[in-house]
Amino acid sequence: MVYKELILNIDESFREDFIAELLMLNFESFTESNDALHAYIPANRWSASLLDDIRRRLKNHQQTGKINSFTCDVNDVYPQNWQEQWERTVVPVHVGKHVIIHPSWQSIDKTNDTIDVIIDPKMSFGTGHHETTQMMIELLEEYCMPGMDILDVGTGSGVLSIVAAKLGASYVAGIDNDPDSIADAQENCERNKMHNIVRLYPGKPDEIIEVSKQTFNMILANIEKKVILAIFDFLTNRLRENGVLLLSGLLQEDYPHIEKAWKNKKLSLLKRIERTSQTSDTWTAIALQK
Repeated sequence: MVYKELILNIDESFREDFIAELLMLNFESFTESNDALHAYIPANRWSASLLDDIRRRLKNHQQTGKINSFTCDVNDVYPQNWQEQWERTVVPVHVGKHVIIHPSWQSIDKTNDTIDVIIDPKMSFGTGHHETTQMMIELLEEYCMPGMDILDVGTGSGVLSIVAAKLGASYVAGIDNDPDSIADAQENCERNKMHNIVRLYPGKPDEIIEVSKQTFNMILANIEKKVILAIFDFLTNRLRENGVLLLSGLLQEDYPHIEKAWKNKKLSLLKRIERTSQTSDTWTAIALQK
């Protein structure tokens, strides 16, 4: 799959905030260099009008004083170039109490209780750098128990599936409608020696026979509000009684819509956590129980 790389020369202090906006515009992955923010989107989602929208947003931020200046450049990125793009910028990420996520070419200092997760970034979302992924891992550390059967919807790089397996899950089903993500997740599972625990399936949730006939102790969905609401019946139907549903990928203003959905299904709220940047919207993750 060909990607478009958007190179934004903007103030470093504002990059994290603008990532939130780019996520809402369907950008999937991000890196930073000393000079710029690099954002990646599948080429089939790119258009001249999207670039005009981004420039308009940046001009508004400049007028309000959030950035001093900006420039935009666009490149084509082919799969064989992706690794090289990431290797220049990816660093280990410490998440929660025990998890460290890092690429295979970097060594880390670890203790006996370190959960060492190796993720080599490719075309898939999920290197541990984004706040929504980090909040999901924090919730996993709290609610994932040994022996659980877990469903990971929108698995991306497989990072959440791998963390769940390393926390003691006996079986994890990771699903994604992007075949490239499934291929990347499979490599990451094998690299972490979790391929006997994590089973990966391409396709939409309700079309995967192996998943649609099962129920799970826990379900993970780190995806946008629109998709979560569209498949909410599926998520709750596949969740066992007293099972836990972890949701992220949500902005603060999304929460009332999600709250209405889980209350209609008579789920209970176990925990809600948030991450707020200095000037951006707030990201939300929640744990629910059936």
